[in-house]
Amino acid sequence: MYDLINNDNCMELQILDWDHELASRFNGESKKKNWTLTKIKTLYKKKYNDFPRIIIGKPAMNANVKKMFEPFVSNEVEFLPLAHDELDLYVLNVTNVLDCVDWERSDVRRKSDGSWAGFDKVVFDSSKIPHGTYMFKIKETATVEVYVTDLFKKVVDEHKFKGLNFSVVYDSEFTQEKEEEQQRLYDAALEEIELNKGQEYSYDDARELANQGETMSSGPWKMQLDDQGRLWLGQLLQDLSYQWLMAVYIPPVLLLKSWHVVDK
Repeated sequence: MYDLINNDNCMELQILDWDHELASRFNGESKKKNWTLTKIKTLYKKKYNDFPRIIIGKPAMNANVKKMFEPFVSNEVEFLPLAHDELDLYVLNVTNVLDCVDWERSDVRRKSDGSWAGFDKVVFDSSKIPHGTYMFKIKETATVEVYVTDLFKKVVDEHKFKGLNFSVVYDSEFTQEKEEEQQRLYDAALEEIELNKGQEYSYDDARELANQGETMSSGPWKMQLDDQGRLWLGQLLQDLSYQWLMAVYIPPVLLLKSWHVVDK
């Protein structure tokens, strides 16, 4: 299973009408009945437009990609048309919401009263994911995340579609022993970061150094500017890769951390 996320080279799109249904919460319920065409514009053209990224976080694809996927996902997704000056685009409303979390193996955050607050790591029970599934959401995070299977990735690979970053969420062969080994390697990587850090800086000083072209690190976090002067935050994942997101919001906890210079 994979988390459906765009890579850094995807076209980025801006919504124009914030009162439109496109700006509402996509929680798995159908939106086709009340959908009207709404105009969007290109914010950053970049390299790929197979899977352009709408900056409010909803997945999209162009008409060529839709044509290939529609026969497989018509019972899982609504393709809702968008008006764009150059491309024939669709936002994806994934309506296939599954109750398939393995709560024993997932890393769950709880509120003070014991109720669910979020996942630090989600593990799926593959027996609860129907055979032939391409795209789905889970009810706990239906408004913010979309997951895809190997069947989805196979179509992407076969047609050489560009623009997605397949970050593995759950491997059916990922045993408890492998999970423990992965955690050991992750902890060792963090320890190495701590052992090799040089002079430490406050967040404000670190941000100033980032503005000057340095890459700054603090534990599992990195921050740096791209060639357009935009700030990106990277978080170290369990597989020891970094997941990068454009920093439209800085988590307050990062403002209290000490930072040091690392290689870009």
